Amino acid sequence: MMTRKHAIVSLLAFSLFSLVVGSGCSQDIDDIRAEGIQQYRNRQYVESMATLRHGLSMKAADPQCNYYMGLNYRAIAAAKFRDGDIPGAQRELDTAIIYFSQAIKSWPNWLAAIEAKTEAFEARGKYAQALDTVDAVAYNNRGAAAEHYIHAGDTYRDMGDYDNALKRYQMALASDPNNARAYASIGKLYSIVGDRSKALDAFAKAYQLNPGDNEVNDQLARLGVNSSASETFTEQQPRQ
Repeated sequence: MMTRKHAIVSLLAFSLFSLVVGSGCSQDIDDIRAEGIQQYRNRQYVESMATLRHGLSMKAADPQCNYYMGLNYRAIAAAKFRDGDIPGAQRELDTAIIYFSQAIKSWPNWLAAIEAKTEAFEARGKYAQALDTVDAVAYNNRGAAAEHYIHAGDTYRDMGDYDNALKRYQMALASDPNNARAYASIGKLYSIVGDRSKALDAFAKAYQLNPGDNEVNDQLARLGVNSSASETFTEQQPRQ
């Protein structure tokens, strides 16, 4: 028969157990996600992955948990590349791509996840898949297509496919005719191919739409042009 003393001890033990378990269960996905992100930022990749996996066990489609899981795998891949473990690095990148894909599936307009997946494909040497990714995302998100087309154009440009890059920038402008970033990207493209006149025209338009873009101002300066608040451009005279 349980004595009064035993009953009190059992009740206290049960209460303590309930408090501990209840406290653990009270941690929600937001807290877990925030902890995992902070661990990633502190370069505690293994710890971050463990924390984010716990978050994904609660909400498998959480876009941020998937995105940061992908970033962790990409960081580990970079370390393996530095150590000369190419096959190991490639496996980590393949896993990163899976997580980035899940993040994009849950949050189709998240450009950071799209860029991360594209970069992972490029690091993996899968350039065709990288281009397919940006094109597919731009097509599937036509309501917010301009930024996606610009990203697609930048990807083609960086790979040296200038015709397809220009086509994507033109598609961005068809979606948003006053997109300063699209004109700035066109200016960079023409600068690369050595067409100064067209580069200047594009950067001038970008400046008129967004005079506060320091990068555009820098590009105009490199082309020997002074930009001003009055939106006029004068050729700088060469020094005597």
